[in-house]
Amino acid sequence: MDTGHTLDSVRVGEEPFGSLLRTYRERAGLTQEQLAERAGISANAVSALERGTRRRPYPHTRDALAAALGLTAAERATWEGGLTPRGPLLPASLTSILGRDAEILEVVRLLSSERMVTLVGPGGVGKTRVALAVALAVAEQAARHYPSGVVFVPLAGLGEAGDVLPAIANALSVRELGPRALPEALAAYLRARRVLLVLDNVEHLLDAAPAVAALAASAPRLTVLATSRAPLRIRGEHLHPVPALDPQVAAALFAERAGQATGLPLEADPSLVARLCARLDHLPLAIELAAVRTRLLAPPELLDRLDTLPSVDGPRDAPRRQRTLRDTVLWSYDLLPEAAQALLRRLAVFSGGWTLAAATSLAAVRDSRSVIENTVLELHRALLDNSLITRTGARFSMLETVRAVALEQLTAAGEDSLTRNRHAAFFGDLAGGSEARLWGEGGVAALDELQAEHENLRTALRYLRDQGRVQELATACFGSWLFWVVRGHLREPLALADAALAAHPDMAAGDRAKLQFVAGMTLLPRGNYADAVRRFDEAAALGTPRTRCWALVCWAHAEVYRGQAARAAELLREAAETEDLPGTEHARSCAVIGEAHVAIATGAMRTADELLTARLPAIEGRHTAWPLAVALGVQGRVASVLGEEARADRLLTRSVEIFGELEDTWGMAHQLTHVAGQGGDHARAALLYGAVDVLADQVGARVFPVWQKLSDRCQADALVALGVERYAELRRQGRGLAVAEVVELAVGGPLCR
Repeated sequence: MDTGHTLDSVRVGEEPFGSLLRTYRERAGLTQEQLAERAGISANAVSALERGTRRRPYPHTRDALAAALGLTAAERATWEGGLTPRGPLLPASLTSILGRDAEILEVVRLLSSERMVTLVGPGGVGKTRVALAVALAVAEQAARHYPSGVVFVPLAGLGEAGDVLPAIANALSVRELGPRALPEALAAYLRARRVLLVLDNVEHLLDAAPAVAALAASAPRLTVLATSRAPLRIRGEHLHPVPALDPQVAAALFAERAGQATGLPLEADPSLVARLCARLDHLPLAIELAAVRTRLLAPPELLDRLDTLPSVDGPRDAPRRQRTLRDTVLWSYDLLPEAAQALLRRLAVFSGGWTLAAATSLAAVRDSRSVIENTVLELHRALLDNSLITRTGARFSMLETVRAVALEQLTAAGEDSLTRNRHAAFFGDLAGGSEARLWGEGGVAALDELQAEHENLRTALRYLRDQGRVQELATACFGSWLFWVVRGHLREPLALADAALAAHPDMAAGDRAKLQFVAGMTLLPRGNYADAVRRFDEAAALGTPRTRCWALVCWAHAEVYRGQAARAAELLREAAETEDLPGTEHARSCAVIGEAHVAIATGAMRTADELLTARLPAIEGRHTAWPLAVALGVQGRVASVLGEEARADRLLTRSVEIFGELEDTWGMAHQLTHVAGQGGDHARAALLYGAVDVLADQVGARVFPVWQKLSDRCQADALVALGVERYAELRRQGRGLAVAEVVELAVGGPLCR
């Protein structure tokens, strides 16, 4: 199984929802903006659906789009057939799995009684495929065994044991927010849920095993299925070795893959095929790598070459099957043309997969860009044909076994430093150059792109840190801070900034200001206001006018959050006096929100409402989703306090929908309590309060007492209307909702337009 597959791999129907949406829109002669206007939704929502980054629209959105497009009943049925199912999304294997039925059934049986099962075996034996087959088998009965879902967490691209818990959190949509440490937030989230967590490729991160054990101990309903070449050696672990294939199954696999490679049935002496498979130790990956070569070599020639293949340099005490697989991968590498060899070894520096554009950045720049792109495309085709890389949608990846050999060859060729420099430059530029896109109409697409490249970004930025390239690091972090905050990846940029600041006390003032600002922005959502203020203070003192403007605005937010409204007002006045430069217009949108917060903190609710009414058109005109969602949410809560429930409902619903598109848990959590209180639907309110319980564990307490008073009143109304038992049961159910379900419930209520 390709470890680089992502949870976006699964689609149902012949055409996904987004492709059909684009087809129907173009047939109607509408732009995305025109369709959005007709349907009464945002253009970002249409774009996200067509790209597939948002896979399941909310029911009212689907209805509005169908009406705007004038779809017939038959067209709508076809369209809805392209929806991603609600169930667990697991990587899709593009090839069959042979001879593992008994294995799969046994592991499924084990999971019914064991909470920690590790599939162990050498690289290439098929541990990932077995784990996925087990997960899919279990997922069919998920409602009974794992009502909270089956979650696949690929770990092959991670570089450090400390990255494992954040990867699990990301897969579960648990953000690194609020005052709680991440292990605590994860435990709180999982404690009330029955989840099967599939951790794939743990062997290079065994130092994370105690953290996984602690998580399992603190969440007694959690079950973990891991794949690893070595045991995790933690209490309660049940080891299940995955053996090599039965000889008959191995021969059948070779015949099937050879037939796929040549397009013809395999014609070979069965005894020769049996000998060939035995030479490959009946390892599935080695067999597949050999079978694909039948396009050029007949099975007797393959066997001759394998029999004369010298064992390559490597650990002499390595298990025979491990050495066999390594020899086979290197043999397959040696048969490639020189240009394909060069590309394969350079591709090994990617973490979590790559795109053609990223791969092109690693190519030697000798020709024009178009020539290089075409060459890289053809070389990818050659590597795909030889089963050395795989493709999922627009992304490529390679098995960890292949990657290990390719990295050895990269070092042997003396290209390691050059290639890693190019990788760091490409992703550093991607992060640093994302600012305009993140703050523009394509903000959701930019967030999704950075999310897809999260592991590559982490690898690249750590490399810049380790190489002392602080200017590039500061530019990359400052340009992409909105991504880190919105998607809740706060630990990484803070660690990068602090390491660079400590290692280079003499760095340029502008770079220091950027890093301190980024550090402050990662501390703010976690409620560490005093430290955030210290960072913003230094950033404002040392930064350029643009950095200073941002630092003053965000400093003001930190001050008002910790009850210093007068100081916040002073800082906002200072920010207003800074030079009006490109990029500061978005800081000024955030300043408006700060001014409203100052008014709210001093009890001037009507002033806050009037301010937002006057300034919202300008914020919306800048086409930046995040400050717009914040401003709408603040004004919605103000309207609720002022007793204008219908207006509050419209504002809050729109805010939550935008936050949902952005996948911003922090922003969403601040609105949901007040969405729940709108409309008099007490059952819906109780469910949402349960969801808020979970999000509040991650995000922390409400900022202003006035919001808490409003929430308390609405919760009391729901409790009285439903009765204690019904209210408690619905609130318990709400705690088990996925984030996407919470958003759908919030924006799909009876008063939602």
